[in-house]
Amino acid sequence: MLGKIENVLPKRLFAAAELIPPCGTVCDIGCDHGYLSIYLLQQKKARHVIAMDVNQGPLERAGENARHFGLEGQMELRLSDGLARVAPGEADFFVCAGMGGRLVMKIMSDHPEVTASMRGALLQPQSDIRQVRRFVYELGWHIEKEDMVFEEDGGGRKTGKYYPMFLVLPGREELPPEAELAYGSLSKQKNPGVLQDFLRYQMKIRKDAQEQVQNSDTERARERLIQIRKEIEEIEAVLIWSHPNEVRQSLKETTETDVSR
Repeated sequence: MLGKIENVLPKRLFAAAELIPPCGTVCDIGCDHGYLSIYLLQQKKARHVIAMDVNQGPLERAGENARHFGLEGQMELRLSDGLARVAPGEADFFVCAGMGGRLVMKIMSDHPEVTASMRGALLQPQSDIRQVRRFVYELGWHIEKEDMVFEEDGGGRKTGKYYPMFLVLPGREELPPEAELAYGSLSKQKNPGVLQDFLRYQMKIRKDAQEQVQNSDTERARERLIQIRKEIEEIEAVLIWSHPNEVRQSLKETTETDVSR
C-alpha cells in the first residue's frame, strides 16, 4: 500500500518534477509506475497527465496507483511508442526521464509536428548527455535550466549515480561551447554544488588515467593522453566559472608535473 507519493518518488524524479513549470497537460513518456505523473497532479503542476508507455504492464501499475490516490479522472493511460499517439496541440509539455539519450533524441525527432507544438520538455537522459544537449540546440530549442542529483544505491552503500536533467524550451539560441555541452553550465544549475562535486569526481578519474598512460611510449598511449588532457580542459572550463583560483592552481600543478616527467 502506497503512503505519501513523495515517500516513494525516487530522488531523481523528485528533482525532475521540481524543474517542471506549471502546465496544462503533460505527457509522461515511459511512465513506469506513474509516480511522477501522480506527483505533478498532486502538486498542481499539471491539470491533466497522459501517462504513456510502450508496454502494457507499466500502464496497469500506473493505473492502479492513480486509482489509489483518487486521480484516475486526471490521469489518462495510453499505450504509445514515444509521442506516436499524441496529436499536435493536445499537450503542452512532455517528460523523457530514465531512458537512454539516443531514445530521447528519437522520441523528439520521430514526430516533429507534435514536438513543435509543445511549450517545453524535461529531459533526463541516462547516456549520450553531450549529444542530447547538442541535439536540443540543433533542433531550434535551448536549455533553460539544469539540475543534477546524486542518488545512492540501496543497502547503505556509499555508491550511486549522478543524474543530470534539463528543462528545454523552444527558441533558438547560440550553441554553447563544447565544455558546456559535455557537462552543463554552472550558471544554469539549480544546485551548482552537485555539479561541482561531479566535475571533481570526473577530474579525479581523468588524472588517475593520465597517471597510468603518460609514461607509456606507444602510439595508442600518446593518443589516449591527448584525449585525457582535452577532457581535463573541458572540466576545468566549467569549474573555473565558480572557482577560478583553485582550478588555475590545479592546472599549474598538472603542467609542472608533466614537464618534470
